[in-house]
Amino acid sequence: MEAVQGCTKTVSFQTELPCETCNGTGVPPGTKPETCRACRGSGMTFMQKGPFRIQSTCMQCGGTGKTVKNFCKSCKGDKVVRGTKSAKIDVMPGVDDNETIRINRSGGADPEGDMPGDLYVKLKVHQDPVFRRDGRDIHVDAVLSVTQAILGGSIQVPTLTGDVVLKVRQGTQPGQKVVLRGKGVKTRNSAFYGDQYVHFNVSIPTNLTQRQRTLIEEFAKGDQQREDYKSAAAAGASG
Repeated sequence: MEAVQGCTKTVSFQTELPCETCNGTGVPPGTKPETCRACRGSGMTFMQKGPFRIQSTCMQCGGTGKTVKNFCKSCKGDKVVRGTKSAKIDVMPGVDDNETIRINRSGGADPEGDMPGDLYVKLKVHQDPVFRRDGRDIHVDAVLSVTQAILGGSIQVPTLTGDVVLKVRQGTQPGQKVVLRGKGVKTRNSAFYGDQYVHFNVSIPTNLTQRQRTLIEEFAKGDQQREDYKSAAAAGASG
């Protein structure tokens, strides 16, 4: 029902988080970076090869122009640590199994201090004990007694919005189905709904009273007489 009606979920996952010890700087609090001696603070080094002067990123400071002697012991200078993060997900009505939801800026931290990455959540929809889903359509089973199947009547049928009364036609056969228009899943970004299919099964009693057995035997005799009459009529017509 959560997938059909929508819901809010909280997920927890392992990802990179800003180091709390150094506040994401990679160095112990109070540490002052020094000017890189290799590039003299420019972040670039130069090499002369014949008539050419080649420029490259300074390997000593990584192009920052600054160096530090000590790094944060918690993150070892990486600025981020591995940890558990939680995020709330608003699941839209009508999602299906194996759909993926993207939550902007809810992923792992960027070591360079940029915005966090995006979080992708793959949804798993558990099978409902009553409803079976086929896209936007819903299927349910309804069990009829023998008398309901023969004589017809009214039964209560579950739908996504509550029980409804359904009229059963006389002579309903096992496996027969009826359609409840607009009782399925709402089409996303639309005002239209799918349909609900009600599949009829007939419960055959295993224990009968003597009176019930007598009545059914009388019914069976009537059936046999009709079959005999049809056979005789067919034989007479062919003769």
